[in-house]
Amino acid sequence: MTQYPPNFGCSEAKTPLRIAVVYSRVPVPMRRADQMTVAHLLEFLHERKHVVDLYTLETGAEMSPDDRAWVSARTRRLFLYPRRRVRAALALLSGVSRGLPLQVALFNSRTMRRDLKREILANQYDLVYVYYFRSAEVVRGLGRDLPSGSPGSSTATYIALQLSQTLNTRRISENAPNLAYRALYALESRLVARYETMIWREFTHSILIGKSDLATINEVAHDLGRPPVTNSFFSAHGTDIARFKPSLEPTIPHSIVFSGVMRTPTNVQAVQWFVREVFPLVREQIPDATFTIVGREPSTEVRALEAEPGVEVTGTVPDPAGYIARAEVCVNPMQAGGGMQNKLIEFLASGKPTVATSVANEGISAPDSAIAIADEPQAFAEQVVQLLSDTDQATQLGQAARKFVEDHWTWEAHFLDLERKLIERTLDPRDVGC
Repeated sequence: MTQYPPNFGCSEAKTPLRIAVVYSRVPVPMRRADQMTVAHLLEFLHERKHVVDLYTLETGAEMSPDDRAWVSARTRRLFLYPRRRVRAALALLSGVSRGLPLQVALFNSRTMRRDLKREILANQYDLVYVYYFRSAEVVRGLGRDLPSGSPGSSTATYIALQLSQTLNTRRISENAPNLAYRALYALESRLVARYETMIWREFTHSILIGKSDLATINEVAHDLGRPPVTNSFFSAHGTDIARFKPSLEPTIPHSIVFSGVMRTPTNVQAVQWFVREVFPLVREQIPDATFTIVGREPSTEVRALEAEPGVEVTGTVPDPAGYIARAEVCVNPMQAGGGMQNKLIEFLASGKPTVATSVANEGISAPDSAIAIADEPQAFAEQVVQLLSDTDQATQLGQAARKFVEDHWTWEAHFLDLERKLIERTLDPRDVGC
């Protein structure tokens, strides 16, 4: 059964905005972290009575009638563009010939850009909000294409870069399991570096999750002789603390859990590293320790890990929250990636003692009182063993983790902050009513 974002119970905004949301795939069903974020954003904007049009691609994960009804109820208009293989291949070839990153080329849509430009000229929007740089070409330079003084020429454009893809693709390349992957992501990393350090200039404002992502982009820009980002602000997102919460049901003794979409390269690399480098060290101390990898679409490499003693790969499950609730310890051994890790916030919100790498915690900045951080196999294993062995310490860490999420990582808190920044940066100060 499809899960949808919960009702936030928000009151109507004093200053409603007219917003075009541009996104690279349908937001429901929520199968990936970015889909989850956009779906929750649509729910929030709907409850706050903002007028929203959604421009998005149908890339294979088609919406069911219920999904379409949910989106339609939260938007004024849904502009949905089917993305078949031939059209995607042509877009990829066209983009590559222009030096675009592969992921940007793949999700570009000239038809979407044409329709969006038409609506901007009709003065339909206060702002255009592009989620992820994959959709940047749809909006890139639209302001220059509009006649000066024409209706819509003052429409603000926002690019939600979120994480630094330069940092993300570089780490994936460095930790790639084979030469082909390493070569592919090394190429993409170079293309992304050139693109990411200039695309922000095509928008009124750019949005990042945290300082490390901004610092990476600016370091690369310096190396390329380009100016640093000057139009950015920070805005993260949250988690559903009603769904991910401490449970009264008993945990499974000596159980360790990781969850995520298990065909995503960063997740594949994470569990491979844990199973090969860390888990054997844990089982030397706790022979009956188990490691459960929870998540849909496990790759062949992930499935192969079940051959190791104590490792289980579940594949798709109705709700990973139940597996997290029954775990004694959760782990996020990310070696690559950037921005914030939804899975890590879900572990913390569930009140679970959690061991993570510095990379995993980079965009969240959970304090030592709420999370155990380790980057080397021996240190990571020691932290896991300690939490599996010391109930009091594990309980204290889990309680502090839940408190940290309640204080800093609810959807409402981050979206209200984003809304305030959008209003302040889009409207004349005299028009701001909140």
